[in-house]
Amino acid sequence: MLVCNIGLSVSKLAVGWWGGSFPLLADGVNSLTDVGMSLALLGGLRLARRPADTEHPYGHGRIEQELARLVSVGVLITGGLIAVEAARRYPIHHDAPSPIVLITALAAIVVKVGMYRYQNGKARVLGSHALKADAMNHKWDVASTCCVLVGAGAVGWGGPAWSHVDDLAAMLVGGIMIVTGAQGVYAVSSELLDRMPPAPVVEHVRALAGAFPGIRGVEKIVGRRSGMGYFLDLHLEVDGVLSVSAAHRLGHQVKDRLMAELPEITNIVVHLEPAPD
Repeated sequence: MLVCNIGLSVSKLAVGWWGGSFPLLADGVNSLTDVGMSLALLGGLRLARRPADTEHPYGHGRIEQELARLVSVGVLITGGLIAVEAARRYPIHHDAPSPIVLITALAAIVVKVGMYRYQNGKARVLGSHALKADAMNHKWDVASTCCVLVGAGAVGWGGPAWSHVDDLAAMLVGGIMIVTGAQGVYAVSSELLDRMPPAPVVEHVRALAGAFPGIRGVEKIVGRRSGMGYFLDLHLEVDGVLSVSAAHRLGHQVKDRLMAELPEITNIVVHLEPAPD
């Protein structure tokens, strides 16, 4: 992914400059932010897998989320700057870009579609929020490059009188980057504020724990995401006459079963309470 993003950014910037296409230059800057995202993912995934220590008992998973948020902020700011520059250029007529701009845009769309499919599949397998966000970024990149294609095609067909369409395409590229960055910031910030795991995960935990022999009921489930996994507090009801050792053993059995069945769970703290008569 990193090599593809570097190749796309260099080719878009070079062809955009040589071919006289500001929208392709803007799209090249967008691809340059993808290089930053890829580097952040490489570093974040490596650091996030470091084991827990005395100072970080919950592990280092949130490094991945924080890096994803920083990159999203960078994408948002860059998109704003591109939109402002495109608006400044809007009243100025300019010549049609070189035909090689159209060829480069078409090739970039094909490459980005392939990258999206690969990254989206990888994100589902690993359960990584940052990888999923990066996959959606590839999808938005396809839309922004389509804007470049339409803008360059319109100016090539209609001449300098249609140059406003090219500048409007650059504004759309900037707008897409703003939306992508804002969505990334919102999604990651929500998780860093300890948003509950998705309802299907919670209900699956409730069903498995409630059906375990010796468990009388599930009183409460509280959880949050850190990195690529979830940390849960599970409050279970058991027979009030159980000894402390028997209840402790039962709690560990439930925890082991849940973590074996649900690999997306990093850790579970089980609280046992006497069931009401």
